[in-house]
Amino acid sequence: MVEKEVSLVDEELEDLVIESRVQIKEPLVKFFHQITSGTKKIINYQIPSSGNNLKTWIKSFRGKVISLSMLLVIIIPLLLNDGAYYSIFIAAMIYAIFAASWDLLAGVTGQVSFGHSAFFGIGSYAFAYFLIAFQLHWLVAILFSAIITVVIGLIIAIPALRLKGPYLALGTMAFSLFLYYLFQFPELDAESIDLPLAFKIFRWTNPIQIFIIVLVFMIISVLIILIVYNSKLGTIFKGIRDDETATEASGINTTKYKLYSFMISSFFAGIAGSLYAIHLTNVSFHNYSNLLSFYPVIFTLLGGIGSISGAVMGAFTFAILTRVISEGMGFLSLIFPGLPPAFTTQIETISVFIFAIILLLIIRFTERGVMEPVIRHTKSLWDILLGK
Repeated sequence: MVEKEVSLVDEELEDLVIESRVQIKEPLVKFFHQITSGTKKIINYQIPSSGNNLKTWIKSFRGKVISLSMLLVIIIPLLLNDGAYYSIFIAAMIYAIFAASWDLLAGVTGQVSFGHSAFFGIGSYAFAYFLIAFQLHWLVAILFSAIITVVIGLIIAIPALRLKGPYLALGTMAFSLFLYYLFQFPELDAESIDLPLAFKIFRWTNPIQIFIIVLVFMIISVLIILIVYNSKLGTIFKGIRDDETATEASGINTTKYKLYSFMISSFFAGIAGSLYAIHLTNVSFHNYSNLLSFYPVIFTLLGGIGSISGAVMGAFTFAILTRVISEGMGFLSLIFPGLPPAFTTQIETISVFIFAIILLLIIRFTERGVMEPVIRHTKSLWDILLGK
């Protein structure tokens, strides 16, 4: 009797295990099937149509001006052939990816985040971890770090998207501050991580090679974000930004698409963080304070929010303008040696102050950054020259 009861209990347990496996398996299979079918749909329909839109955009006057500007930005450091200028433009390209990722989330989808430095920092730390602990190839490490950033971005987005407006911005900022202080714990040993010199990429002494790597990543990243921006997915993002209630009333699951926006944005922020780690050859929480979260805000306001290309141009304008101001202040100190010592020792601080005034004037007198009025006036001048 005892043996029969034991066998019955065993059979019941087996049935429960099988049922639980079925219960777990079914939603997982459904989830992966949705991802596969959605990816096929994007590849077969959305990417070709958005690719055609991108071709039309490039042929337009606006597209030609932006493409020419980007070409000049690429050529200038190669002509100057100076390590300092390479460093400026490498940082500008990394910030361009970072700004474009933020603009997709905040400017296009309307989900303002003040904690984007968290994704940037996670990308850097994950890249260093995969490189050192698993000794992965640096390209694979960049990809895996971006995927890890997406997973963490999704974890943040699920509770954060219950908030709206300024509460969402403050919620994301709180998470960024949490991570910033978490990495300061001595037990984590994450204060400063030097990337190993054993990897070939870090033995390159010629900055042109790092410049080309970052340039390729920037072009690919910005093109993909622009494709998303011009696709059906981008149209839904804009609909959520303009009127979420109306978009939801039309039968669109706005929460799902906001999650998509968070995931895409965090993916490219993670790539930017990995490239930043390559640029510095070091990962430290000092480089990823919450102040960094406001960098893409400044870039997009400077270039034009909600256009992607404006965020990219804003990043380059910021890098070039701050350098010009800094060089100008240094030049003044050489011409006028009698200036107070406080002036010469605080050149960087004064430069930032001057840039802040310029930014305030831009925000005051241009609603959509400097790029839109520049392109509009350039087109007017071009039409006059052609006699139109």
